[in-house]
Formats: sequence, structure tokens, C-alpha cells
Amino acid sequence: MHHVSKFVRVVQWRLLEGEAREANLDELFSLIEPLFMIDTHMSFEERVSLFMMAASLSEGFVACEVGSYLGASTCFLAAAATVRRGHVHAVDTWQNDAMPGSPPEDTWQGFSDNTERFRGWITAHRGLGGQVKDRVPSLDLLFLDGDHSYEGTLADLVDFAPKLKPGGILVMHDFNYDSVQRAARDYFQDRSLQDLGRTDSLQAFRVT
Repeated sequence: MHHVSKFVRVVQWRLLEGEAREANLDELFSLIEPLFMIDTHMSFEERVSLFMMAASLSEGFVACEVGSYLGASTCFLAAAATVRRGHVHAVDTWQNDAMPGSPPEDTWQGFSDNTERFRGWITAHRGLGGQVKDRVPSLDLLFLDGDHSYEGTLADLVDFAPKLKPGGILVMHDFNYDSVQRAARDYFQDRSLQDLGRTDSLQAFRVT
């Protein structure tokens, strides 16, 4: 109950008067509670922020995350999709190959088990970004949390950022990494980005 009570306080503080008002909040909180138990490198506040950004999108939104690991962030995006009748595309090799210093590990079964309750809201694309990008449609939100090297982040931007609709939201995890910041700066150069703020290492932009 600790996670749910904290989640309730954050939601009430940030967005109860916004898009989430259309949801049955008791049902939403019971849906969200077990998601905090999924292993992830994201903080509590980052997970809530990601959910709130997705829940604030228009009805029928399409989101894509690159780097799904065990499905924690996928589930928070999918929970928002249940509120807004949206859909989430998840892109990963599920081989744990974007984690420097970590041994290869097939995380597909863990992802599948953790996201089972949202099966109808998620489409998984197993492979490298460049191999599967053409299966991903135009996007309202893009969440990048894959390879955090400069080259890997830049490649993900090249593959998926063009899919963002005008006014779409780009969210990047571990934006405190110099490699991630440099890749974003070099990719967008002088193009206009509206800073939507940062929660811990989670940075959001509106692509204008």
C-alpha cells in the first residue's frame, strides 16, 4: 500500500484536475500498485511522471519506447493507454545488450510475464531499432531508454524521432549522461524543442 498511497498523493497534486479525472481512480490505483514491484532502473518519481505525460495525451494516442527491459516503463505507459484508449509499441532485443558491463541475458520471458495484463495495449517489436523501425507508426510520444552511448542514442533518434507528429513529446531517460545530452543536441541542432522539464534523470521535450 505504500506505493499506492504515495502514487495517490502525487497524482492528486499534479493532475487530478486534468486528464486522469475521466478514469475511475480506485480502479486506476489498484491497477498501478503491482507495477511498482517490477524491477527497473527508474525512480518512483520518474515512473509516475512517465505515466502522467502519457495520460495527458489525446484520446487514442500512440507511444513507443525503445529499451523495455523487464517491462516496468512499458506497463506505466500501457496503464495510461487504458485511460486514454491508446497503444504502446515496445522495441528491444531483450538480450540486455544495452547495459554496459552487464552479461547477456534473455529478458523476454520476464517482460512478457510482467506486461501480460496489458497484452491488448502493447505491441512488442523484438530486434534492433534499425531492423524494426518500419513497423512503428507515427507517434504522439517517444520514450528513449535503450543504449545510452552517444552512438546508440543518436541511432535511436535517427530511427524513431522522425516518427513524432508535430507537437509530439520526446522523453529521454538518463539525460544526466553526457553521451545522451550530446546525441540529442547534435541530432536536433537548431531545430526547436520546448523543454517540458526534468524529473530526476527523465527529460521531456515537445518537438515543435
